[in-house]
Amino acid sequence: MANNPFDKLKQVKPNDVPKQKVVPVKTNKRDSEQTYTLWLDKELIKALKLKAVEEDTNVKLLIEEAIRKYLK
Repeated sequence: MANNPFDKLKQVKPNDVPKQKVVPVKTNKRDSEQTYTLWLDKELIKALKLKAVEEDTNVKLLIEEAIRKYLK
């Protein structure tokens, strides 16, 4: 009988098929936030950055706090 090239292929056992790793869906921490871009005076931005360093916080939190106080 003629040697079929697929005979060797039939004898090969498949390796373990890697299974897809199941990971939980990440929730977005910023669901309640929205971006907003504005232009500010360079000196004001510099002062905000310095204040953030002095208070061990960031500019975003300083601005949020100032807006909340203003709106009360």
